[in-house]
Amino acid sequence: MGPTLLLDGQPVPLLGLLALGSIVGFIAGVFGVGGGFLLTPMLTALFHVPTGIAVGSGLCQMIGTATVTFLRRRQDNLGEPRVDLFLLGGSLLGVDAGARLLAALTSAGTISFLGKPRPLVVLVAEGLFAALLLAISALFWWQGGSSSSDPEAPRPGPLARLPLPLPVSLPAVGLRVSAFALAYTGLFLGLMSGLLGVGGGVLLLPILIHGYGFSIRAATGTGILVLLTSSCVGTFLHALRGNVRLEVVLPLLVASSLSAQIGARVARGLHPRTMRRGFALLCLATVAILVSHLLR
Repeated sequence: MGPTLLLDGQPVPLLGLLALGSIVGFIAGVFGVGGGFLLTPMLTALFHVPTGIAVGSGLCQMIGTATVTFLRRRQDNLGEPRVDLFLLGGSLLGVDAGARLLAALTSAGTISFLGKPRPLVVLVAEGLFAALLLAISALFWWQGGSSSSDPEAPRPGPLARLPLPLPVSLPAVGLRVSAFALAYTGLFLGLMSGLLGVGGGVLLLPILIHGYGFSIRAATGTGILVLLTSSCVGTFLHALRGNVRLEVVLPLLVASSLSAQIGARVARGLHPRTMRRGFALLCLATVAILVSHLLR
């Protein structure tokens, strides 16, 4: 079985953490996300890590992958850096609210589910996350099969057309959107980050593409600074609650930081439709893990 770590009496295989970190880092590099949307449910489902610890340790791990991905995307000159500035403030407020909500759900105890007592925090967090991922996978699969002649051309989405004040020009993606819309988007992403242990990239990607009209390549290079910042803040808040375990974080961080560089290089050669379909399948696989864990 190899070397193991004891986490609250539960053995966790070290090689399993290294393998999981490598997979998550590669995915983060390809799609410009933190990878927490896959890491957190897999820690709970595969290694039986308590939800709070999985969330806090997952956010800490994402600091490494988000840093590597941010530097690589800036080197490749992808994305619109102005978006990060408007997302940032709302995101920081949302992370604190999400962490407080998670603490409240954790202290709420258990309820009966399928005839068995289950922690309320698991049912709410994993159920909500599965529903969001299912909707995201449907969107990306549908667009991945689109016959559009130019899938990378910017098309203003519904959020870009909202009649809100303070319009902001985004020359790197050829769009003009409201600063208020971006700020509230950041608030939502921060809330989900603090509650679910995701950096927000898995939610930001479809919002930028389907909500604002970004191309998928521009979207994967946008918002990474926000993901990095929210991961840092979320890690600090969860560390105060004892949810960050370095014995879990370190092997994940080492493996994911290395594989994220490989993923970022691979992304440059992928067709946009391939990226959309691949992201949809990845979300579906995560939903399957979450549902399996809930049913067990």
